[in-house]
Amino acid sequence: MKLHLHLVALLTLVLTIGVCAQEGDAYFGGMDLREGLYRDFQSFRLNAPSIPLGRLRTADGLAVSDIRRTSGKLYWQPDTGDRSVVDLDRMWGFCQNDVVYIGGGNGFYRIGLMGSLSHLVVEQTYRDWDPYMYNYPYGGSMTRTVLVHMLLDMKTGSFLDFTASGMDHALQHDPVLLEEFRALPKKKRNSDEALFRFLRLYNDRNPLSFPQ
Repeated sequence: MKLHLHLVALLTLVLTIGVCAQEGDAYFGGMDLREGLYRDFQSFRLNAPSIPLGRLRTADGLAVSDIRRTSGKLYWQPDTGDRSVVDLDRMWGFCQNDVVYIGGGNGFYRIGLMGSLSHLVVEQTYRDWDPYMYNYPYGGSMTRTVLVHMLLDMKTGSFLDFTASGMDHALQHDPVLLEEFRALPKKKRNSDEALFRFLRLYNDRNPLSFPQ
């Protein structure tokens, strides 16, 4: 029953976003997107921040002009009633100066290439266990931080690895490109050159739109 409800909710989300995309304007660099915090992927795709930037306040009650540089707690001041604390860890992302940042890894990261298939780079920290370092502090474990390239599928909100496997999954929406991609030798499919080329081809054939 829960699985059925989850599938219905996902289908409703996809259909809603699809309808809005058809009625919206094609995205272009510097497009005027509404500023504020997104609680989820849907509020981002609908260009409707859950908490507008103008409603954000610092602990001192001052207006927030730059989300990225604000330290300490943030508060949301509604039209009526008391202000409430904003839990940034529960936010999907935010928009500021027409640039979108997505929560993931160790913080919020800018969408570098925006399109129906978007590209971003995030920092992720891993903890490794080395059995030969058991006499060292922290029990032989060590952390390492790496940069990870990711894809964001704007049709579903799914994050995919920037690999041949991730691209193959994303191209399911475009059978023509999928067939062309799969015709490449396996080694070439994983090259940055091929991945970025099919990223651009996909976005050219499937323009991204936002309601205004």
